[in-house]
Amino acid sequence: MYKIFIVFFSLFLLGVAEDKMDPIKDIVNIDGKTREYYISLPKNTSKPVPLIINFHGFLDRAINQKEFSQMDNYAHQNGVGVVYPEGVKRSWNVGKAILNNENDIGFVNALIDSVSSKYNIDSDRIYACGFSNGGTFSYELICSMSNKIAAFGSVGGNFSINEKRVCNIDREIPLIHIHGTKDRLQKYNKSDRDFLSTIESVNYWAKYNQLDIKVVENIEDIHKKDRTTVEKYTFYKNNSDTKVIHFKVENGGHLWLGSPMGDRFLERLLFGRNNHEINSSKEIVDFFLKYKLSDFN
Repeated sequence: MYKIFIVFFSLFLLGVAEDKMDPIKDIVNIDGKTREYYISLPKNTSKPVPLIINFHGFLDRAINQKEFSQMDNYAHQNGVGVVYPEGVKRSWNVGKAILNNENDIGFVNALIDSVSSKYNIDSDRIYACGFSNGGTFSYELICSMSNKIAAFGSVGGNFSINEKRVCNIDREIPLIHIHGTKDRLQKYNKSDRDFLSTIESVNYWAKYNQLDIKVVENIEDIHKKDRTTVEKYTFYKNNSDTKVIHFKVENGGHLWLGSPMGDRFLERLLFGRNNHEINSSKEIVDFFLKYKLSDFN
């Protein structure tokens, strides 16, 4: 059922995305394979540009993630570029052979090097986020690329249970995670043999960072017709700017929450309710820009 949902979703988005967007398509070579990505830059690149790497979901496409998340709308007005990488078999390696066994970590390393060599990129402000399987992969990058990526984010993607994972981290990790409680594909309250629950994923990194203070805010419910509400959890500690932020979208579905694309009939039918109090892309961009890699040196 999961694959059927995503296939319909991907085909629907593909028809929309191809008509509207014209990002730059490029390639890198890694392990004898050619890997593709799209890059979308703000108009002014005279100064070094911060960069967000935004990973698509399972069985989706990079160009669809650009349209689905509409992150460019918020990134470009803040002088930020966005890269949308293409996964092999339309998926990302999160330690589960059922998806793929590709060297996706090596791909992201090569992608950053390639983009940085061609464009005026601020290497001190590179960030990673994604949706669903892409969000789970963003979690994986924490363990392997905290030397290049300053902060991380996930929408609808939980931290995977991966016994083969090697974590090489020697600093605090800023993280933002946005998730609906009625997400049927990546569970909010219940872990399984493959993934932690959303609550467990967030708490894992709050504990890792030793963030011992938690503040819960109720976001004003202006759009009552969508039948969703939002709580914002902020984990922090004294004498540190590092935060773990979690937006809990009550009754929210498996969507890039807040995106207008989530209001269409097919998305509502297959993936659940959208929310209109927050926009995932705006929250992620705003959060990321608070951090630089050099903050942790």
